[in-house]
Amino acid sequence: MQIYPINPSFTAGACFELAVQPNTRFSVALYQQQDDDSLTSLCGVVVEGKNGVTATLKDGKYLFESTGNNVRMRFDEDWNWPTITIRPNVTDLETGAYVAIAYEVDADGKPVHELGQSCAAHRPIFAARPDSDSMALVIARPRNPTAALAYIVPTATYHAYNSTGGGSFYDDRVHRYRAANKVSLHRPGGGLGARLGEPVDPYDTRSTRQQFAHWDAKFIRWLRKEGIACDFYTDLDLHSATALDLTRYRCMLSVGHHEYWSEEMRAHVAYFVTQGGNLAVFSGNTCYRPVRFVGSEPGQLTEMRKLADNWDVLKERIDLDPRVSGNESNLIGLTYKHGGGHWGTWSRWRRRWVKCERRAVGFTIKRPEHWIFAGTQLQKDDTFGAEDRLVGYEADGIPPEWSDDAFETLATTDPLAGWEMGGAGAIGIFRPLLRDGRRSVGEVFNVGTTDWARALMDSAAKSNGVVQQITRNVIRKYAGLEAVNELPLPASETASATKEAALHTDAG
Repeated sequence: MQIYPINPSFTAGACFELAVQPNTRFSVALYQQQDDDSLTSLCGVVVEGKNGVTATLKDGKYLFESTGNNVRMRFDEDWNWPTITIRPNVTDLETGAYVAIAYEVDADGKPVHELGQSCAAHRPIFAARPDSDSMALVIARPRNPTAALAYIVPTATYHAYNSTGGGSFYDDRVHRYRAANKVSLHRPGGGLGARLGEPVDPYDTRSTRQQFAHWDAKFIRWLRKEGIACDFYTDLDLHSATALDLTRYRCMLSVGHHEYWSEEMRAHVAYFVTQGGNLAVFSGNTCYRPVRFVGSEPGQLTEMRKLADNWDVLKERIDLDPRVSGNESNLIGLTYKHGGGHWGTWSRWRRRWVKCERRAVGFTIKRPEHWIFAGTQLQKDDTFGAEDRLVGYEADGIPPEWSDDAFETLATTDPLAGWEMGGAGAIGIFRPLLRDGRRSVGEVFNVGTTDWARALMDSAAKSNGVVQQITRNVIRKYAGLEAVNELPLPASETASATKEAALHTDAG
């Protein structure tokens, strides 16, 4: 069965509203992304309200039955399914990424399918299809901000690629859907359980791109492993700035594939950085496309509209907030326009994506003495990440107009031949320009690649140690944590990085 949250985030300790498939008998389990690859069973739920749903206790668990007809709904309309208002049955729920799972049961409340049997037995569950079709991602915001880091989950990007209901912002060749400019936020698929027309990721086949498990779950696991506290929010929280006040944090995290931003999101982050806050971007194709969120009621955003292919095109059409001048490079230093993407080739005859492998491209060190490389033992002109295809299926590059005082280039890639755009990737630090002509005190660190989180949590990756150390250095400095012990990497990893300095061939 399918479900979706009415709002993708809620305050820890409060309730959230879950929309459920009509005419279904089911139970609900709540899981959390903790330290492991799979989700961890957390608790049951307390029912606080119902609309079109009955709830009966059977052996200490709720058995729900939803009313209505299972009529086919469109991708661009509010599905208006029956709802239950529930609260996690746990004391002092912490901020984090949670997953509600609805599983079908019989009249006695016994699970009908294997997924439900796993939930009833509190077994770990990996958030990939087909199990994820019955999941809804819900983010618990902190009751009161206590961490130095604010992690923004890219809800807008999830829905931009979500074809559930027959459409998304893209031509979905797998399901034969045409691209549209409006999608509903009130339908299944906002991070889990989406219908997708994406190519398979040949370097991580366990989960699908544009899903929570593919990038964000990995980075969250790393943060927990490192013992780094973090408060969690979504794009909609960043957009509205009611539940989230960025200025209460030292650093904001943008991870994975954080592509779709509203004008308000950009303005709030720009203000944060100009006031001395830091932005750490472990994402690629970041902030490239502008959207507008729409809602019929205050605080209730129900749909998302694509405004243009990129910010440069949008600026030609409408007047933007002065804080949102030019394309996204004015905020984050890099732009997809000067990087590129490599997805594969669509085969009409096979009706699937083929040739999805990429050339082996890594990052070549330009300033090994910089603090982000502390503890890595990397030398000038060493290359890391090539064997792991760390330069992801989408990567961002440096605009040619940036001077050295604007963007501090720390590592670069070879030209991305065969990628869309055909630019070159880069890692560096950007300081946005203030109105008085000075550069901001706040900094933006940007790796410019979608695949950073994959190498971060892949112990078999040759660049794993280097990627971890760079991430550790950036986050601990920007969060104001104590200095990291700069332990040297194992000799095997140092040798691998040196070896990659000469690696420029297509091993795919």
